[in-house]
Amino acid sequence: MKEKLKNQKLLVLGIVFMILFNFPILSIVNHDTKIKGIPTLYFYVFTIWILFIGIIYWSVRNEEQEINKDE
Repeated sequence: MKEKLKNQKLLVLGIVFMILFNFPILSIVNHDTKIKGIPTLYFYVFTIWILFIGIIYWSVRNEEQEINKDE
């Protein structure tokens, strides 16, 4: 049951981040402005990418700790 819940969480995360990397959202941040010398689009993509990796790591790690507790 917990494995199914973990898979569902990862699926929802994947869908959310696919939406964040899709055209309408990317066009919102595609300006000629810069944040600390980095173009806004690059800053957005790399920030979302790092958040995606961190949230997946945190989610999978918490699920593994809960499974180990139950055993």
